Amino acid sequence: MKNVVVGIISNEGNPVKYLLVNSTRDFGEFTGFYYPPGGHLDNGEDEKTALIREIKEELNLDVTPVEKLAETGSDLPDQITHWWRCDVVGEAKIQTDKDEIGEVKWFSRDEIIKSNVVWPASKKFFEEFVY
Repeated sequence: MKNVVVGIISNEGNPVKYLLVNSTRDFGEFTGFYYPPGGHLDNGEDEKTALIREIKEELNLDVTPVEKLAETGSDLPDQITHWWRCDVVGEAKIQTDKDEIGEVKWFSRDEIIKSNVVWPASKKFFEEFVY
């Protein structure tokens, strides 16, 4: 079973918007879909450490994992996703790793739920755990 951690990063706007990314990788039917930033845990790595590392690698952002919000199944086989609310530390100047990340966009909860380009598991998470 693979373990993935993702960071729920929001702005302080009205409405609140959430940072989602899409990948340059081929995910079959989910290619180009948006999801919260994160990645796989390395052997022996804890969730917080993996999340800090992955978001730094992908977006050059420093984050603090604040609260674990959920643990769910995934749209991919044999994968568990750990969802964490994260705060950005310092100035949020996003610089993407072009080998991994295609685009970065901010979405409101309603935009995520109504979108046809957000991963189904991400939509389900926002429907169930974000109000």
